[in-house]
Amino acid sequence: MKLSIPHHPRRHKLTATLLATVLFASPAMAGLEDAKAILEVLLKKGVISQKDYDKTLEEWNSKPLESVPPVQFVQDALGVQAKEVQKAVEYTKKDEKNGSVQPSGFGWVSADGENSIKLTGLVHFDVRNINNGLTTSEDKDSASGADNFEVRRARIGINGTLYKNIDFEVLTNLVGSSSNLVHRAYINYNYNKQAQVRVGRFKQPFSLEEQTSANAIDFMERSYGNQMVAAQRNGAMVFGEPTTGLTYAVSAYQDGFNELSNTNHIGTLGIGRVTANLAELRGGSTDTVIHLGAAVDRGKYEVVPTTSSDTGVAASTITRATVLSFRTENRGMANAYRAQIAGDTVTAGYGIAGNNAANVNKNLQGLELALATGPFKFQSEYFNSTFGASSKNYCVDATTGCTAGSLYSTNFDIKAKAAYYEFFYNLTGESWANSYKSGAFTTVKPKANFSSGSGGGWGAWQLGVRYSTYDVTEPTTFTGRSNVAGAVSTGSTKVNSISGWTSRGENSEKAQTLTLGLNWILNPNSRILMNYSETYFDRPVTYLTTTTPATLGSTGSEKVLSLRTQLNF
Repeated sequence: MKLSIPHHPRRHKLTATLLATVLFASPAMAGLEDAKAILEVLLKKGVISQKDYDKTLEEWNSKPLESVPPVQFVQDALGVQAKEVQKAVEYTKKDEKNGSVQPSGFGWVSADGENSIKLTGLVHFDVRNINNGLTTSEDKDSASGADNFEVRRARIGINGTLYKNIDFEVLTNLVGSSSNLVHRAYINYNYNKQAQVRVGRFKQPFSLEEQTSANAIDFMERSYGNQMVAAQRNGAMVFGEPTTGLTYAVSAYQDGFNELSNTNHIGTLGIGRVTANLAELRGGSTDTVIHLGAAVDRGKYEVVPTTSSDTGVAASTITRATVLSFRTENRGMANAYRAQIAGDTVTAGYGIAGNNAANVNKNLQGLELALATGPFKFQSEYFNSTFGASSKNYCVDATTGCTAGSLYSTNFDIKAKAAYYEFFYNLTGESWANSYKSGAFTTVKPKANFSSGSGGGWGAWQLGVRYSTYDVTEPTTFTGRSNVAGAVSTGSTKVNSISGWTSRGENSEKAQTLTLGLNWILNPNSRILMNYSETYFDRPVTYLTTTTPATLGSTGSEKVLSLRTQLNF
């Protein structure tokens, strides 16, 4: 490897600064009579590669020249000319108080260390093969069961710290609609580590899976229960770790990006979560995790019913809003289950919004358990929820049996339970305890990063299995299983009773999925994951299509094989 300082030192200030610091500017380093120490600093700062390090050190060990100082030897071995480095030293001294680049190379730190900014990003690219035995259909909704390539996630953002105690993050979402462009954006006040305050749009404190980053989750997709979790929402939170091994968080939030109606409350939903790692609390083995957690999410929010944008042979006159839905875990069938509430009856059309919002009361509880020792980990969560939905429906078009100009009411309650149980083993011996921090797991770091060069490692390899299930209990007032709302019940008053939009005829109220996972972690910033899952439905399901479901057939199972290439920084 030949390194030379560029003629335009400002453009390449980083390389010049690092070489100057190590070879000339640091008295402590210049005094070290050891070539290895010099090489390690160069490697750590990213000036040289692992291959350069190994080759130069091998040359020094094979024929050490005692008369040649280590600094001079390393300089000569790497092909750096002293006069060029000296020019860089003279130039960089002018701006030595301007700060430095972060160790990762993706940000900057001020000279006093109190301010920092870092560039972040991730890309998850998936390929998926689905086998469910259903007849091929050209209907656009049946694409939810189609083989595909998918950019699952593409995000870029910045985070950092101001004056040591104010953290911030802005993360954009480049996949999806414009409404979710801002994936996360918050300000965090960490003056008191035991009682930090966070405001903005951030990940709500519920579920061990949700608190584990998408870059570090064990399987490609989170479990059924996590589909009921709020995830990223606008709000305010107080959280902290009063003592090592014990965490808490309390958050008030709203469900949408903006307010939907006047409720006389800021943040109509609230979450509380507590976790404990008994292994840390008792001061025992540092190679063990005994994680217990509990959380609750309660409150109300509003949804706007609309007519269907893609289903029904003819345009619908009844608006409806989804209250609860499940998609099979490995990104298979999108309408495994869907419960909807009826809204205003309107003139027939596609994607027409009703004038009245529907109200939903949510009550969700969760329990968490994780046991890990060395490379073995068992993890499980249990979710129990109740959703109560109600709406006021104005009748514009009387074709469904309602009286034009009249106001009707709709309401129902459903209960849903979900759980998963998983075992994971690090085949290459990495300890799970090293990746556990503040009530959640982070990325497992390989003992030796993968490298194709001599002396390179194989990264980390993981093998896991998960059993997951959901179970929905519907009220007896749900009418039939069809693609239309139930009949109107007339009465003597202006506000009457109209059947709510029901659990769809294509749905199954119960399902269970078995998933096998094989992960290859090349380094802390890159993974390749392969998942195979089999899902079994309690009641045969079909695609939610404009064609007659009978022409496509029904299925009681689904098999999905998927592969993900992942990069994050």
